[in-house]
Amino acid sequence: MTGEITVRHIDFGRDVGPLMSLLTGRDRLRLEHCEPAVRAGDCFVFVADEDGAAVGWAVVHTNYRDDQDWSPPDEDTKAFQQGDNAYLENIEVTARQRSNGVGRLLLEAAQNEAKRLGKKLLWLHTSENNVKAHSLFDREGWTVERSVYPPWKPTSKTRVYRKVL
Repeated sequence: MTGEITVRHIDFGRDVGPLMSLLTGRDRLRLEHCEPAVRAGDCFVFVADEDGAAVGWAVVHTNYRDDQDWSPPDEDTKAFQQGDNAYLENIEVTARQRSNGVGRLLLEAAQNEAKRLGKKLLWLHTSENNVKAHSLFDREGWTVERSVYPPWKPTSKTRVYRKVL
């Protein structure tokens, strides 16, 4: 049984500790790097909260910044963060909460906020073998644009998804 899930903008003072406990590796680095981008209005982060405990997050970039550790940056990543575009860099839900609608709530919040900010398209990359994520994105009306081997993960085939807002 799950408690009440709410989705809200990140409060770095409140959320960094709990998020660090659920994130691993590269996602922890994303969390550390996104605070200046959020302060500058170039990124927004939503936290899914279950009765006061973080159970997921979504990170969306609205303007490309070199300080976000795009290693190495590729043309898609840059293009997906310019003009009418926004880039869903990460969406993560705890294993216990997967398939309970938390990802859908985070996606909905991210899409609504990007649209509110005047963005027309939301983009993301996901591993070709991430079947659960594909199901979520397909169900929520995302379109597969192509599959690539991005420079930041050259041995892993990755799907590029697009959502018209």
